Amino acid sequence: MEAALDYPNALARVAQYVLENPKKAVRQTLGELSAASQSGQATIFRLCHELGFKGFTDFKLALAAEIGQHETEPDRGVSLNANVLDDAVSLITRSVANTRQLLQPELLAHAAPLLLNAGHVNIYGSGDSGLAGEVLFHRLRRIGVRARVFANVGYAHEAAEAMTRGDAAIAVSQSGASPDTVEFLRRAHHAGAFSLAITCHTKSSLAKVSDVALQMARLPQPRLSEQMIALPRVVFIAEALAIAIADHAKAGEGTSTNT
Repeated sequence: MEAALDYPNALARVAQYVLENPKKAVRQTLGELSAASQSGQATIFRLCHELGFKGFTDFKLALAAEIGQHETEPDRGVSLNANVLDDAVSLITRSVANTRQLLQPELLAHAAPLLLNAGHVNIYGSGDSGLAGEVLFHRLRRIGVRARVFANVGYAHEAAEAMTRGDAAIAVSQSGASPDTVEFLRRAHHAGAFSLAITCHTKSSLAKVSDVALQMARLPQPRLSEQMIALPRVVFIAEALAIAIADHAKAGEGTSTNT
């Protein structure tokens, strides 16, 4: 199902919904799942076939079985011991280290002057990604970027439509398929603003409406919530952007001095 997040937009929306709401999805009819995931019934059938199931019923049976298996497994995270803590450190470290391998310095260097010189840098992420947006906002503000973060999707979309070529937008979505976040960046991109996507999926709908896509690593999280794995990656990306912006500013000062 996680691999399906790399599928085309409609298929990815269904996959994202099921991953985020497995217990709801397993109880929903085909029509209810179609409405909840904002995708057609034919798309859901296609996803089931892509995942190797004969149809929607077989898919729901497998999903129900997996949910039941997870609920009967002992909660290894309840006991606070050295092994559990070491596992948490290892998973967080891997998430940051793998993101470093995916992060391309040339993309950071390209984004740095556009963010630093932008009239406004509007930041948006829905759900848990909203916390990631807050992290980016505070880090970029500290180095002089004129950043604003939006928690309300309506305000975010209005701000995106009002942007110009001198502005920039940053959208955060792990799946790259969040409809509100994709629409935010699409509007900003259409307005001519520099559009930066931060996502685990560089072939996602979000990446397609961006000028630059910075990729985060995608890792399973058996004991920690996805939010706890995502935040360290975003902290690292925020710091990487800050370093790139500081380097650009320093290079500009050196050029001015030499001149």
